[in-house]
Order: sequence, then C-alpha cells, then structure tokens
Amino acid sequence: MKKILLSALIISSAFSGNFGVDIALIGQLPKGEFKDEGVPTGFGLGINGLWYPSKQFGLGLNVGISQYGNSERQIPFSYYTDLITITEKTTNDLAYGHLLLKIIPFQGNVRPYFEGLLGMKNLSTTTELTNNNCYDDNETSYDDCEIASSTNYSDNSFSYGGGGGLEISLTSFGGDEDSDIKGGEDSGIEGVLSFFINARYMIGAEAEYLKEGAITFSDPQDGPVQTTFDPSTSKTDVLQISLGLNFNF
Repeated sequence: MKKILLSALIISSAFSGNFGVDIALIGQLPKGEFKDEGVPTGFGLGINGLWYPSKQFGLGLNVGISQYGNSERQIPFSYYTDLITITEKTTNDLAYGHLLLKIIPFQGNVRPYFEGLLGMKNLSTTTELTNNNCYDDNETSYDDCEIASSTNYSDNSFSYGGGGGLEISLTSFGGDEDSDIKGGEDSGIEGVLSFFINARYMIGAEAEYLKEGAITFSDPQDGPVQTTFDPSTSKTDVLQISLGLNFNF
C-alpha cells in the first residue's frame, strides 16, 4: 500500500490544482453466489486518485485490498522435534484496481456524488512462516520475523459496478480568513479536507478461490505432511462500504 500511496502523490504533483486523493477504511460484504459459498465479510484499505477537469466531473484510479479470512497454527520448526515451534499464518485477500468516474452534481459544504467503476479483482491465498521470538524493526522495508512465504492460490476476475456517497467539508487550507470553505476561483484556497461515506455494488465475474477451512493437512504421524486444497468457484459480487478522508487541491 505504501507504493500505491506514493504513486498517487506523484500523480498529484503532475496535475496540481485539479486533483483529489481519497483514503478509506472499507468493508466488503459478499453477495449472491459469493455469499452462498460462505465467504465472510472482508475489511481493508482503499485509495482513489482523481483528476478533476471540472468541479462536477472526475476521472481516476481506484485501488485497494481487503482480507476475508485467515487462520493460524503453531508447527514444529523441525520434523524431528516439537520443542521449537514457529507460526504458520494463512491469509485470504481480495485486491482490486478500477478506472473510476465520479460525478458531483451539486457544490457546497455537503456534496452528494455518484460513481462508476470498471476493472479487475484478484483473489489470493498466501501462507507465511514467522519466528515467534523476534522483533520486527519498523525502520526496515521487510518483515524481520518472516522465515518464508508462498502464494497458495490466485485467480483474477473482471469487475465493474457503481454507487454513490456523501462528502462533507471539514476544513480548508490557504486563502483569506473570510473565505468560504468551499472556495472558488478568487478565494485563494489551496485545498479542502473532507469526510466521506459511500456504498458501491461491485459485480465480479466467476473466479476460483480458497476460503477459510478450504485447506486440510494429512496426519504428521503418517509421514511428511501433505496439503489438500478444496477451492470454491462462483461469481464474486460484493457490497463495499467506505469511510474515509478526501483531500482536493
């Protein structure tokens, strides 16, 4: 996500004065076949980068990722002894990227808006082994405690949808003391920070994926552990709810 945010900031500098960045916490509720398969609600982070050729119209990119389940177990570090254990963690993720069209029909401190999206989503399952007695240094770009990791399953699907939301201006930056928070051509305001909430119904094409409980292991007493996958196949519709902050400048 650090790379995504950096890309958004680089793009913003190229379109200074007509750009917006949204950062949101998201919840993704499975719908239709996806829900029937027993996939749980996912939680994650979403980012939008938008260029506004006018105040009523925006074009940009929507990216994000959510986690829809995980499992964790302690396993022996060596086949010959269980005196030392490590953590095996398996995570199910749904990542997406869309082209985004945003329409804001009314201007003011409270602004309803509508969106259309078109792109792709990726459903993946990854497993990592970590050291139980380890300190992860925040100054490094990698996980100091990770021993190894692997992608167990991955599939892509076409994704499109639409929705709407509400933006509420919180404060502005720059401009005269008496300037209206919503700004204007002569206000001198350099940027506006807003809170927003929205809902999108995203239609997802069929994909093959793993969910919690879809990975089973053989009995170690019978020899080297064998892993069995039981993938699900369905359409991947979700209702996405977002709460976040928007900065337009």
